[in-house]
Amino acid sequence: MKIINHLIFLTISFSMVLLYNCSREKTTSNNAGIDDIAHQDLQSDCLNRPDTPDPAFGHMVLEAQGNDLHIRHIDSYYQCCLLYTVKYSIDNFDITASESDTGSLCDCYCHFNLKSIVYDLKSGLYNVALIGIRGDTVGIDTITVGG
Repeated sequence: MKIINHLIFLTISFSMVLLYNCSREKTTSNNAGIDDIAHQDLQSDCLNRPDTPDPAFGHMVLEAQGNDLHIRHIDSYYQCCLLYTVKYSIDNFDITASESDTGSLCDCYCHFNLKSIVYDLKSGLYNVALIGIRGDTVGIDTITVGG
């Protein structure tokens, strides 16, 4: 009797999966399955500017070169011992770039120009959000990549 109940349950479950998958529109992503996002993070030396933070902590500039996306954080204000890295979350054509600092702490702050390059994206219109080290939103914008 247990075997019959399991078979009925499996048959109903399998039928529901087929019915669900066939009756709904599927959202496809050109960026589905990206596990390892190829990118490079670059930082300037401390810029020769007064040691006072811009109230907005800099701004974001986007640039596409072929299928590579350049995300710049201009005039950021972080600690002098910064070791800059960016973690990416890509969902379809929505990119969230989250900055972080992996360096040791030090007692000075300065302005930097930071850049992260994401390589080999699929062509399309992207919504990009850059989140600063402090969790602040540096910028949100759209850009067409590759084409």
